[in-house]
Amino acid sequence: MRILIFLFLMIPGLATAQLIQNMFIDTKAMSLGNAVTADPTGIMDIHFNPAGLTKLEGRQIQIQLMNIMLSAEANFSLPEDYDPDEAGLVPIHEDPILSDPKSKAIAAAYLPGVGILPMHLPVLTLPTGGVSIQPAGSKFTFANAAYAPMAAGFAKESDDAGRYQAREVALQRFTYFSPSFGYKVNDQLALGASFLFSHQAVAVNQDVRAPNMLIGVLEELQGAFGCFDENGNSTGNDPLAPIITLCGGSVGPFKDIGELQILTEETLSPSYNLGLLWEPTDWFALGLGYQSEAKAHLKGSFELEYTDEFADFFRTFRSSIVGAIGGAIFSLPTGVKREAGNVSVRLTYPQHFQAGIKLRFLEKYQLNVDAGWTDFDKWDALRFEFDRNVSFLSMAKLLAPDIVTDNSLTMPMGYKSVWSYGVGLQYDLNSRIQLRMGYEPRKSSIPDDRRSVQAPLGDANLYSVGMGYQWDKDTVVDLSLSFMQSEEVILADPQGADATGEYPNSSDSINRNCLTCTVTNPYPGLNVETKLTIGAAGISFRTKF
Repeated sequence: MRILIFLFLMIPGLATAQLIQNMFIDTKAMSLGNAVTADPTGIMDIHFNPAGLTKLEGRQIQIQLMNIMLSAEANFSLPEDYDPDEAGLVPIHEDPILSDPKSKAIAAAYLPGVGILPMHLPVLTLPTGGVSIQPAGSKFTFANAAYAPMAAGFAKESDDAGRYQAREVALQRFTYFSPSFGYKVNDQLALGASFLFSHQAVAVNQDVRAPNMLIGVLEELQGAFGCFDENGNSTGNDPLAPIITLCGGSVGPFKDIGELQILTEETLSPSYNLGLLWEPTDWFALGLGYQSEAKAHLKGSFELEYTDEFADFFRTFRSSIVGAIGGAIFSLPTGVKREAGNVSVRLTYPQHFQAGIKLRFLEKYQLNVDAGWTDFDKWDALRFEFDRNVSFLSMAKLLAPDIVTDNSLTMPMGYKSVWSYGVGLQYDLNSRIQLRMGYEPRKSSIPDDRRSVQAPLGDANLYSVGMGYQWDKDTVVDLSLSFMQSEEVILADPQGADATGEYPNSSDSINRNCLTCTVTNPYPGLNVETKLTIGAAGISFRTKF
């Protein structure tokens, strides 16, 4: 049961990548700590505050390149007070991961129709572009852009220590059509709206294992029966056959079960943005921006290719008397090498509200301050639905009837809505050059007991610098450099925590060591250290045409 629940509790971990909000959208915004709700950026105000589009005169085009350098690292280790003599049926100190415990991921991207593409080059480039039109004498400005409000992906080597929490993963929301308008009510007030049509996708490829007590019992029985010699070759022993056969294939808590691939997508996911910009004086401005939630119904397929050892174990087990009866009652695996089917999940892209002010002072200085709220409370749980009754779900509901039915699986998440803020400072060096710097402390919505290697993003600080250059009367060039790093330590629980049912340290998404944990924990009993480092260099070119 635990093995097969594992396969479909993957996607919630992927979804946490969405917590990288407002990243890499606009060069000017990045250089000011994304505090631009009251300080129009250009055509990408489609995203931040559509009312700011009224500042774009005539016909304009904007092209932007955001060059991203990403590194996701993890390290696994035994707790200092670990006692091998108290290891029980899951000897954590024998985990082969500990022989090479460091994990490192590079950036990856999702391409529709192709899948996940690891980016082996040191830099991942995200291009965006848009146009705006303000008819002569009109109070309206119209705009459209193509951009990625969310794009995150990782890829690891086939033998990487972190491969059991996504060897390759990509989460993408790409807005391909965004008709928008800004309306200038008067010289002080502007309103705006954007209507977004987006493609949403989640893709994953990972190795699967299930280090828990039940698999440990099977390994002990195989050792007692002498099923395999010291080289792992079958001895032909199976002393309880045909009543029960346990020697068909070598299994154990740290042996691979198979390889899982999942692909789900929604080609049309609509949403909208609203904005207000109030500028009562030359030295003060107030901006309000609202991004609606988007309810996407992701549909796709899954495929699980079992290892020969795992498939052979269940094939021979089901051929025994006990295996045939028990397998029929509990819908145990039959020993097939491959399982595949269709799966869907309803995912809500959370609504976001942001308010900001702009203050001009001492003639050449400008201070931007924004505060934003994201409704991650909507991510209390995710429900996966299958197109038919599935045997492994029938088995899983015996241990988890509250979250599993014959054709559905509910994943508890418990995320929390948070407020965050950003600060930007600008200095007008002269009439053509503006120097900028920004700071944005980004608070994570992921609870401590849901942290993982798959989405290694905790609280983080974004630091940035940049400049704006008025090339000529019709052309503006913006540059930015940004750096963000998040580090977390997910400690293992004390040995014997499963006996008391108290888990003070661990995350139920990576290293909790218990028999009936609903969420998969491929690294039970290990301390996990994660570090996510992101650097970005952006350039934007906007001109009239």
